[in-house]
Amino acid sequence: MKRDVLIVEDDTISLKITKKILDKYGFHVLEAFNGKDATELLINHKIIGVILDLNLPDTSGLEILKFIRNHPVNKNAAILIVTENDDKLNAIIGLEMGADDYITKPFHQRELVARLNATLRRVEAVGNATNTLITFSDLQIDIEKRLVKKSNEIINLSFKEFEILYLLASNPGKVISRETVLDQIGGLYYSPESRVVDMHISSIRKKLGDTKKQKCYIDTINGVGYRFRE
Repeated sequence: MKRDVLIVEDDTISLKITKKILDKYGFHVLEAFNGKDATELLINHKIIGVILDLNLPDTSGLEILKFIRNHPVNKNAAILIVTENDDKLNAIIGLEMGADDYITKPFHQRELVARLNATLRRVEAVGNATNTLITFSDLQIDIEKRLVKKSNEIINLSFKEFEILYLLASNPGKVISRETVLDQIGGLYYSPESRVVDMHISSIRKKLGDTKKQKCYIDTINGVGYRFRE
């Protein structure tokens, strides 16, 4: 199976080092030094993963991230952001926009490959789902189209919110721990004490009209995690 990974990096030395690492582990590398080159490669190739530097000479890496997540072919590619120590805020924004994880320069080659493979496994699990349409009451979740509808009206979820809802809805009646949900949205970054899961769940509930007075979809299991109703 061809494993095309796109490296978007304007620093020639960093790009060569990253390419050498990925070559060693059996990936086929495509190279882009700026946003324009990255866009052209994404249009003309099927990519399984992207290693994305946010600091590009002609555009923000966040714009490339947005382009990928809206691309008809490559929207589900695993995305690993590369950042500097002093630029973690943009990395966090990138995670909220749909990146799978981030890594800080300088990094060890085994860490890079481990993080990339972890993101690829999560993406592959979604891609291998046998049930591509989940229906519950008035709610429909289309896995292939990454589309959520309630009473036939589209509900606009962020990339991470969709991942969480899909995880819960594909396991109806099963209690999913906060740690499992955390891993689904990039657990290599977030600390176990992070409230990011609760924030995402709260946002999902609000968009679905799942209020305290009338819980229709997601239950909180105190001290454990969450459960999608059967």
